[in-house]
Formats: sequence, structure tokens, C-alpha cells
Amino acid sequence: MERETLTLTVNGVEREIRVGPRTTLLEVLREELGLTGTKNGCGQGHCGTCTVLVDGQAVRSCVYLARRAAGRQVLTIEGLPFRAGGKRGRASTLSSRPLSSREPCNAVSAPRG
Repeated sequence: MERETLTLTVNGVEREIRVGPRTTLLEVLREELGLTGTKNGCGQGHCGTCTVLVDGQAVRSCVYLARRAAGRQVLTIEGLPFRAGGKRGRASTLSSRPLSSREPCNAVSAPRG
């Protein structure tokens, strides 16, 4: 399989990576970049434990091909507690708001209690 070089921005840092045609964004984040906060749950995009934001949209990184993220902004759980400019700040409203027991569990919100 031929590998290609991609540039993407992960948590505000531009990264250049080499990937195969079937490499997922989850594999890149965990294995290439060492960002292990994004988890592999079902491996089919159903459970949501692999959810990251790509250009502000939630995607399931276990089924999202890495080459689709080329030239885009990727935000993982490791990037959430930081404000623009790299200063530590309050957690994002995505992770700090109260949850109802009816909301689905995913990488950004997990049921409490």
C-alpha cells in the first residue's frame, strides 16, 4: 500500500504525518501522535468513545479516514481544557454542562451517577 503525507492541525499544533489509504484518524491520533485520550470502543462508529471534532463537527474517528482530515482542524479531548493562545482555562461547555440520564454516552459527555 502506498503511503501519503498529510498535514493537519491537532489541538492547535500543525502536524505532518504519513498514512496508508485505509488509516483511520483514530489510529493516527493514538499510534502516530500519542494522543490516547480518544478511545477505541466498538470500532464501528456506533458507541461514540472515539468522537473528536473536525472543523467543529463531531466525527467518529474510528471510521473517519485520516486523509479526510488533511488541511483541517482536529480537536481531541486533550485539547478541550485550553483556550485560544494555549492558556489554561475553564473546561469547554461540551464537557462541563449537566447531563440528563437520557443523553447518549460519548467521548465528550458521559453519564454521571
